[in-house]
Formats: sequence, C-alpha cells, structure tokens
Amino acid sequence: LCGACAAVCPNDRIEFKEDGPALKEECPRNGQGACKDVCQRVVTFASKIGPNIFGFKAKPPALLGQYETLVAARATDPAVLEAGQDGGAVTALLSYCMDNGLIDGVIATGDAGKPSSCVVRSKEELLDSAGSKYSAIPVLSAIKDAGDIANAAVVGLPCHVYGVRKTQFFPGMMSHGFEVGENGEKIKVPNIAYVIGLFCTENFNYDKLGTFMQEKGVDISEVTKAAIHLDELVVTTDSGEHGFDLSDLWTAGCVQDGCVICRDAVSKLSDISAGFMGSGKGWTTLMGRTQKGVELIKAAEEAGYIETKPDIDLHRIEEFAGLKMQRFKWELQRRLDEGKKVKFYWASDYPGVMGETKGTFFVKVKTNAGLIGADPLAKAAELAKKYGDGTLEMTSRQCVEIQGVPGTNVDTLMSEIYASGLATIGMGYVSSCVGMDYCTEGLVETKKLSGELTMAFAQRLTPHKMKIGIAGCANDCVRAKRHDVGLIGQVRPEIDTEKCNGCGRCAELCRVDAISIVLGKAVIDKDKCVSCGWCI
Repeated sequence: LCGACAAVCPNDRIEFKEDGPALKEECPRNGQGACKDVCQRVVTFASKIGPNIFGFKAKPPALLGQYETLVAARATDPAVLEAGQDGGAVTALLSYCMDNGLIDGVIATGDAGKPSSCVVRSKEELLDSAGSKYSAIPVLSAIKDAGDIANAAVVGLPCHVYGVRKTQFFPGMMSHGFEVGENGEKIKVPNIAYVIGLFCTENFNYDKLGTFMQEKGVDISEVTKAAIHLDELVVTTDSGEHGFDLSDLWTAGCVQDGCVICRDAVSKLSDISAGFMGSGKGWTTLMGRTQKGVELIKAAEEAGYIETKPDIDLHRIEEFAGLKMQRFKWELQRRLDEGKKVKFYWASDYPGVMGETKGTFFVKVKTNAGLIGADPLAKAAELAKKYGDGTLEMTSRQCVEIQGVPGTNVDTLMSEIYASGLATIGMGYVSSCVGMDYCTEGLVETKKLSGELTMAFAQRLTPHKMKIGIAGCANDCVRAKRHDVGLIGQVRPEIDTEKCNGCGRCAELCRVDAISIVLGKAVIDKDKCVSCGWCI
C-alpha cells in the first residue's frame, strides 16, 4: 500500500480501500500503464535501480542492504525531540533541509488521528506530522499534490521507498517520463531530493487496530504517539502509555496483508534509513546509505541540528531484520502449501535474474567477455542441475545462463553463486572476440577493454537494451558494426619508400586490392584499405 500507482496515474482513476488500490472507473490503458511500471509487487527491479542510487558502489542484496555510515542520533532542539520519534533525528534532518533550502516540502504521513498522506510545506507542519503512525497509508499518493514544490523529501516505510525509487528510475519512466492524461497534460511532480526510509517489521489496518484497542479500553483517536518496542506496540494517550503484544495483533488480523510478504525491514534503497532498533531509548539509528545521505547527516550535525554517537548494537539490528525475513519465509511457504499463486516480485533484487515466460527465472552468470574457466563452468552446470532445469545457455552477450529456476530456488541459488565466487550481471553486457591474446589475426587486446566497459555500463538504465561490441580486427567476427556502439581494432599501414623494393608481396596479401606497385614502389589506396594489417 505505497501509493506509487496513484502518484503516476494521469487520469486519477485509483483509490485505496482496506485491501489495497482499486479502480474508481475503467482504466483507458487497461491496467498496463505507468501504474504497473511503478508497482513494486509486480517486480522490484532493485538490481537495476540500485546502481542509479549507489553508483559504482552498488552491491548484491544483503540483509541490511549497503550503507556507508551507522550512528545513533538525536535532535538538539527540545521541541523536535518532544514531537519526533525515538530521538527526533529524522524530523531534525528534514528541518535542516528546509532551513537551508535543500527541500521545499516533504511527502509524509499526516495527523495521528486517522493518518493520511500529506505534503508538508512549513516547519510548523513538519512538527505536526512528526512521529511514526503504524497504519498502512499510501504515502506516495500525495506526490501529485506537490506540483508546486521544486524539491521534496519523501519519508516512508520500505514499501514507500521501493515505490518512489521506481517512479524515479524505472526504465520506462526514465525514457518517456510521466504519462499524458486524457486532458492532454502530464502530472507535475517535484524532484525527489532525499528519500528517508524507516525501519519497519509490520504495519496495521487502522480500523482493525482501532477495534482491537477499543476492546482493550483504549480509543485510537486519542493516541498522540505510537512506537514498536521489542515485542509490543506502545501507544501514548493523555492517560499514559498502553502496550499491546504484537503476537496478539497478528492473531487478531490487524497486520496489513502486504506486510506479511515483505522482506525489507530497513529501507535498503533509501538515502538514509532510520529507526529505534540498535541505538537505545531516546536515540535514532541512522544508516547513511548514499553519498548525499552521508553528507546530510554530517552537515546536520555540524550545524547543530543533531548530535550523534557511535554506540550501535549492530547485532540487534540484524536480529530485527532477520526476524522479518523469517516471517516472510513462513508466509511464503504457507501460501505455497495452500496452492496460492505467488508473485516472486523480489527475484529482481538480484542482478542477472530475469523472469521467463513459463513463470520460472533464468540467472545470467558473468564471464570474462566469453571466457570462463573449466571449474567455474562446471560449478554453473552443477547449480543448473540442483536449482534449475538442468540446462545452460551460452547467450549472444557471452554469458552463461542457468535456465528454468523456480522462484522458490532463487534465494538459495544466489547465495550459493556468491559463495562459490561466481558473479551475476544484468543487461548491458559487452560482447567481444578473443582478440590478439588468442587469435593470430587479432590486432588489439579485447578482453580487458570489454571488462572495463561492462563494469561501466552494466545495470545502467538506458532507453533500451544497449549493446556494445568489440572486434579485434577488421574481420569483425562479433559484428561490432551492428551494435549500438562498435569498436574495431585496426592498424593503418604506411609505406616506407626508402625500404620498399617493390617486391609486391604486400599487394598479394591484400584482400581488398588496396595496394598496387607504381614505379617500383607500393602505393596504398586509402579509400579501399580496411586497416586489417595483413600487409604488415
């Protein structure tokens, strides 16, 4: 329930009900528009989006994701500290951004009464919206209401983070932008300057949670603050704090259905992740993931908006994230056992994993531009038998693909691939011939250049599947001229007239009749010469 679909719908056809988004009226694109592109539960595309967030530092999936800095922080302003959640560090960071012109507003969750998505445009509104709400809210649906804002920050849960990242970096959205509505206009949305993701294990259906709390003598409309501490939901009202065991909330069906099939507890694709776990009461754990996220934490501290300390219980955060992953696995198995259809949307978290028409997946194992050792190839064959349908394909992009992998096997297969030293890679691969190191006709080295270009372009979101070919000589065995970018090794022969004795051997070897003997000396027709080097 992230709201990204509503944010990009140009015809305002989407509304949100208890069990998720629904069409208010017939969709002119029959559900095949931008709403499908940005839906994280269709496919996350995290492996393709990641390099656009983290650059060349993008890494394969991990339990906590990748991060550059990890600190405990809290606001220095007493008003922010009081209004904010667990130290108020997120509110303090946003306050710094607004004061220094880095953002003009925030896409966040509003009032604690019955929370809803909102656009925060002032410091006063920022304080009013501070604190976690723990109700399932389509936060991103407010993006289309922020057209008057130039730069915005988004604060949300892992689902919101995936949604906003797909609106930013999904290939189709990058190439053609937001769709044109029936009125002939595109949605006007702000530039998303910062994405701050919150730790999350579960969220609740507001009405069901209200009924549950009412039975326990607490009116949900009187709640001023809520927090999940260890195994209970703690809410604050004028009469004090009230705790509710999380297991009871699960049993009562208060947890939003989408939460039980979610794998991310720490908002891995955000610029900064924030939460209570790992830093103790009154402090916020901050994980600076991107360069600009790290710089924001540092700048806010230097400006006196937050104070930090390095005392973090990393093991506690790992336990927290591991618990959510374990619950996900239990839920996945339950659905499979009951014969329910499962959309393995998370498979694309891994680079090189793509869906097949029959519902399974293929995994693209990286080679050195077509070269692969006997042992790695044998390992790939072993994994194909163990986790796939037993077949390998040598692709036109010079990868080795493990075919027919069921969605249930993807996680285990990828773990074993990484443990064995193999690597996977997505689209944008470079093809090359063997070059001068292996071929007697090769004029240039190709494999090293191919590897460098692969790392430069792999996973980049380009308008289409961009292909690069490198040929070591004019024979062009890889058909480099037919690629989007083609590089062909050449030598340009020159005649040393003082040494040439007019023997004609070079003319005999020339395949294109570009050399003739004139007045006892070889002469090259530059228009015919293909720079193949055979005459040398």
